[in-house]
Amino acid sequence: MYKIITFDIYSASLDINGSAIPIVEEIIKDLPKAKCAEFFKTWRAQQWNYLLLNNSMKDGFYKYRYITERVLEYTQKKFNIELTRDQKDRLMEIWTTFKAWPEAKAVIEEIKRRGYKVAMLSNGDEDMLKPLEESTGIDFDYVFSGDQAGCYKPNPGIYINVLERLNIDKNELLHVAGSLFDVMGAKSAGLNCAWSNRYGEFLLDTEYVPDYEIQSLDRLLDLLPDMNDIENKKTAV
Repeated sequence: MYKIITFDIYSASLDINGSAIPIVEEIIKDLPKAKCAEFFKTWRAQQWNYLLLNNSMKDGFYKYRYITERVLEYTQKKFNIELTRDQKDRLMEIWTTFKAWPEAKAVIEEIKRRGYKVAMLSNGDEDMLKPLEESTGIDFDYVFSGDQAGCYKPNPGIYINVLERLNIDKNELLHVAGSLFDVMGAKSAGLNCAWSNRYGEFLLDTEYVPDYEIQSLDRLLDLLPDMNDIENKKTAV
């Protein structure tokens, strides 16, 4: 029986493209709107690449903020533009102000009402993740971050960190993944996993198959019984 539901905050819970691209358009006036979308997607893709590289580098763990800033510098060069310090700071703030998918708040609140704990489980730094509770209006019970674990997804260590800190068994946790990398990491760590696959992506390796595949977070409510009802029935017996 699950006790806690962890959410891949950036990919599963937040509409990062829908949140970020209008802000990029506002900040970088020199780029056409179509290029602004491409700018952010390049920034995000190369950020992922650097996170994966950092898992394998011998120089130690680099924090999410550091990596994101380095990749922002790469992206401005890629697009042949010069950003001011103010523009860079405003772009970095995007990562603490994303908006949630339309159904996310209601679904997570209902999951909590049903008696489960909920948590962010993200590559982000803890101090970058906490402000997302304000921007989304969602109150999480726990925040589990890359800098706490000292590694990034899909390294199993980031998932095992949750089990060790809460002293729970793997079968007591359901992780809601938002990317195929996250699915592979969660399954390699032995966790139960629901993949929020909004864009119809394909798995890289069918050895790592999620337990559930959903197109929106609403579907989680079909997978998670009300723990209060179960407890009431036990009491009645």
